[in-house]
Amino acid sequence: MQKILITGARAPIALELARSFSSPRNEVIMADSLRFTISRWSNSVSKYYVLPAPRYNIDDFIIAIQEIIQTEQITHFIPTCEEAIYVAFHKEKFDCKVWTCESQLIIDLHNKYRFHQIMNPYLPIPKTVLVNNFLDWKNSKEYVFKRIYSRFATNTIIGKAVSKDYLKKDDRVNWIAQDYIKGKEICIYSLWNDGILKAYSAYHPLYQAGKGSGIFFQPIKNNRVLELVKNFGKQINYTGQLCFDVIIDKEENPYFIECNPRGTSGAHLINEDLAACFLENKQVIINNKNTFSIKYVLAIFHPFAFFKKQVRQSKDVIYQRADKKPFFLQIISVFEMLYIKFTKNITLLQATTDDIEWNDDEN
Repeated sequence: MQKILITGARAPIALELARSFSSPRNEVIMADSLRFTISRWSNSVSKYYVLPAPRYNIDDFIIAIQEIIQTEQITHFIPTCEEAIYVAFHKEKFDCKVWTCESQLIIDLHNKYRFHQIMNPYLPIPKTVLVNNFLDWKNSKEYVFKRIYSRFATNTIIGKAVSKDYLKKDDRVNWIAQDYIKGKEICIYSLWNDGILKAYSAYHPLYQAGKGSGIFFQPIKNNRVLELVKNFGKQINYTGQLCFDVIIDKEENPYFIECNPRGTSGAHLINEDLAACFLENKQVIINNKNTFSIKYVLAIFHPFAFFKKQVRQSKDVIYQRADKKPFFLQIISVFEMLYIKFTKNITLLQATTDDIEWNDDEN
């Protein structure tokens, strides 16, 4: 029997993974530094552990993971959210198959400036400079300004005229300016094992929660992007989940604007085939037209979208007839996020990742 440890249980993709692995041949154990995650209630999960927060207590986080691996005799460890970066730094301490790359590579991919500087020979990436070195302020509308470490496009400045003094002098070293590429955004999910592509999907985030968090996943086929991703993962000999945000300009040229060396929502498109991609000699490249969505979030941010047939007919990634509890109890997860939001005086979106973020000021 394969015993699978999945962390980042707060994320819908972690629930997707758990359901895919659930079978008489596998046992799924899940863990997170949040107590009331959507995956906790799933009947695909045999045990649930509450972890120390890696951002604030990395030593205890690592010890807790080691103890789970030893106690449960884990064979595969799959981190899904940003805790994957902390895991990569301590990968050799875990006595099982760990689905991440090495520490230096994961930082080169996660850091938006280093991604451009180091990976530009392999992928078409818009020109990116540190704001400290940026000079073209009179044309600032032609650039995107964002933090080197960020998620969900928080604090991103797009198509707005700003001056050098817009950012605090001491903070400019933490920001980049990137050429603004106008076009259609697509998101890429891929899974790798020692440079071998195991799974791939691409989608257009037709609806989003805020600026950058997709909640409706419309499959897209783009052979050029697929070939670029195939070559890239092979060249860097990647292991783990590897995801990208890509802009396709009006000439159909792709530009890889940033990378996420962790799981993202594209895993939903692969659906029940995920487990086979991890455990078997199988490759899945999604070319179908099945759409997926997070309907409760759609109802909050885009309620009128339900007048559209494709939204109504999309498969909800949380609701499953044979596993209903995550859908009906997800409100408990929302209350936990609200508690974090108000006690820490941060936004609700920040509350979803505050305890697992990697901003290069930890470890």
